[in-house]
Amino acid sequence: MNVQRSIWWIVLMLATMACRRQEPVNPTIGASERILFGMPTLSVESRSTFKNTLSTGDEFGVLGYCVPYKVGTTTIDYHSGKNPWVLKKAQCPPDVFYNQRVVIGTNGCIYDRNGGTDNNPKYWYRDGYDTDNNQNAAITETEQYSYSFMAWYPYDDAFTIDKPSVATENGAPILTFSMPQTGTDISEPLDHRNTPDAMVAVLYNRTKDDGNLCFNFSHVLTGLGFEVNNLSDYDLTVHEVSLGGSFYKDVTIDLTGYNVSYSFSNNRYTGSYVLLSSDLALPAPAEGETVNSSGLIGGEHILLISGTGSSFGDNVAVTISYTFNGRQTVQTIPRPGTFIPRPGVKYTAQLNFVGDTFVLQFVVDNGEQWMDGAADDGNEDNDDIVFE
Repeated sequence: MNVQRSIWWIVLMLATMACRRQEPVNPTIGASERILFGMPTLSVESRSTFKNTLSTGDEFGVLGYCVPYKVGTTTIDYHSGKNPWVLKKAQCPPDVFYNQRVVIGTNGCIYDRNGGTDNNPKYWYRDGYDTDNNQNAAITETEQYSYSFMAWYPYDDAFTIDKPSVATENGAPILTFSMPQTGTDISEPLDHRNTPDAMVAVLYNRTKDDGNLCFNFSHVLTGLGFEVNNLSDYDLTVHEVSLGGSFYKDVTIDLTGYNVSYSFSNNRYTGSYVLLSSDLALPAPAEGETVNSSGLIGGEHILLISGTGSSFGDNVAVTISYTFNGRQTVQTIPRPGTFIPRPGVKYTAQLNFVGDTFVLQFVVDNGEQWMDGAADDGNEDNDDIVFE
């Protein structure tokens, strides 16, 4: 019995050792093998309510590309992972990230590759392993792999991914940003505080050796502020200032071509942004002074989609109710034809009372032009979403 029991123990030990030898063993993964995000950057003038930095808890989304399909198929071509973006973008699915949520933490950015709330990053491709650290002998020469990424802020609600519609679809991305307002009548009040400071960024042809991904975001919207200036010899009281019309609802950002392009649908939202609703007294300038100014009304700008042609939308106009030199008047003034706003730039609409006349003038706020992201870090190839 003892001999028989010993034989069974030997057989069991040999079987266990054989199983252990057959188990794949993944090598230890260092921090440099993980795809990590550095703190993103942006630039905005601080006196407005717009964001001048992404704060703890803010979230942005990411699409990440590297390995394309073989042309005309859905077969992954690992040997083409080293090709530059311009050569492979039509065949590339977002194999690295698809609609990945990234959260700004207290000590940097965190994300969970499985969609949870843990900090569970993906991996750079390395020989024999994919981005989930799964073994794949077909993956070779990964030190030469070239990656491209697109990011957007905010992550939820504001943007939709038009293309690719799923993680397995190939092709460069197309995103659409939509304004949250839904008004249908010019009399409906619109709240500009509901509009997010929408931003996008790209990083082209990155390699693992470039380190953490640090996006430099470009602003999608235009900032429009208002101020009233009394440069006359008469007292002025402004009762109300509003901006009304049918405004652009969405803007589509297309990275499929050689240059980034943007377009606008026929969707509109209609209503009025009330900028001033209580009396603002602006007496004639005191002796020795040339102007009595309100400064930026409300201390902030409205965020709008610039659009093309009839900028900001259809029938967009400023309405001002005022008493000037003892006469109460209501005037509605459309955008001057010479004013062509651009995304990423802040403007002030100056409502100027000069002599006995009223003039509307749009000026770029000195020191308040947003950075467009292009070559902001000295690299022309990694962050060139530019609106022109």
